[in-house]
Amino acid sequence: MLKKIRTFKGGFKFQNYPGQAKPLFVLAGIPLRVVIPLNRCSDVDVKPLVKKGDTVFAGQIIGRDDANILSPAHSSVNGIVEDIQRVNYFNCDTAMVAIRATDSSPEIKPLAGYAGDWQKLNNEKIEELIFLSGAASLRAVSPEKVMHVIIQETGAEAYNSSLDLILEGKNLLNFIEGAKILKKIMPQARVHLAVNRQHKKIISQIVNLTAQMDWFEVCAFKPKYPQGALAVLLPAILNQKIPYDSCAANLGVSLLQAQEVLAVYAAVTRGEPFVEKIVALCGPGFKENLHLKARIGTPLNEIIKDRLKSTDSVRLILNSLLSGPALEDLSFPLDKRFSQIIAIDDHRQREFLAFARPGLRRDSYSGAFGAHWLPGIKKSVDTNQHGQERPCISCGFCADVCPVRIIPHLLTRYVRREIINEILLSYEIFNCVECGLCSFVCPSKIPLLKQIKSGQEKLIAEGFCAKK
Repeated sequence: MLKKIRTFKGGFKFQNYPGQAKPLFVLAGIPLRVVIPLNRCSDVDVKPLVKKGDTVFAGQIIGRDDANILSPAHSSVNGIVEDIQRVNYFNCDTAMVAIRATDSSPEIKPLAGYAGDWQKLNNEKIEELIFLSGAASLRAVSPEKVMHVIIQETGAEAYNSSLDLILEGKNLLNFIEGAKILKKIMPQARVHLAVNRQHKKIISQIVNLTAQMDWFEVCAFKPKYPQGALAVLLPAILNQKIPYDSCAANLGVSLLQAQEVLAVYAAVTRGEPFVEKIVALCGPGFKENLHLKARIGTPLNEIIKDRLKSTDSVRLILNSLLSGPALEDLSFPLDKRFSQIIAIDDHRQREFLAFARPGLRRDSYSGAFGAHWLPGIKKSVDTNQHGQERPCISCGFCADVCPVRIIPHLLTRYVRREIINEILLSYEIFNCVECGLCSFVCPSKIPLLKQIKSGQEKLIAEGFCAKK
């Protein structure tokens, strides 16, 4: 079933940004060394099951903790454990297992108990295979209590992975089978594919393939950022008002991406652990914009090696151009959280007479630049740090663009004046989804998102409650 979703107020539509990843796929070689994080998308590590000097094989579980909902960690290569140490990984103190590869074999040892005819497996075995493979974290809520499975592929970021590539050929049928597997273990759930409505061919194919599946619906969205943010996505799909402090699990919602659904299918039907990830190399800083399939734990410097046009004045950003963290330490390993690596120019010097230029390649929220009126032209993209911050001119752009209808410039004024009290709560500072649009559209270069996050941290330090 196809369901067209009305767009939300605010937001921004990114168009014609150079460096979009082509539907081109390259398989990376087996790395000489991998570093496997034991932090599985949480503040808690799984317990290491290996020690220095141990021999491990590709697909072996090297970290696990059944006392929590975190999926196990796997070795992605055949090798020897060199070290286990704690590292500051994206502002989280995380244990890392360093493994030196001993051969370049691409083989991965499968899990026991899988079946090509997956319908013969009982729910308990399917859940076990999914959990042990690390394909998806489904234990945040009991499968029987899941009411909605949302597969998030809205494609609303400035740079996105190619859904055409991910669901190419037999992968499209495997994706549908993966959805059926999820439905088997979550019998109460409806499955929603949230997809960019510009993918007309894929939408048509999936609608035809799922015509007899009354529990599956394709939700077609306009690609307006930040459509993928939960506070925007959930109300649109569930057609109900969602409190901003709610989390998906408490609402009976399980969130996945298309690659995870394919990994569910691979785990149940082939016993494959999730030790490889497809990541898109986006932005004008790369020589070629393509998709790379690499082993989990591969250091970033190996992934981008010889692929950047220049290593000078280039900023690398993870997943989201506006809200993603900068990748400053290239020894960091690839993990399941990586979808896009974005390389853009880092321009900081103020441009001479910038206000008098027509801006034929510069994006514009206000329509002040020529590129706004020339929709077919490729826009320039950089870190947008041209000169120093200037005083607020009360233009109201930040409030207009905000998808959750808070007033960023007002919140920033209170934070800078150290007015940290209930006033910030009354202006709903914790409703911020950290999309970064307020900073993006600000003509005065005020780091509004940074100030809002600072205000949140100060409120928490004062004992006020944050979002759940």
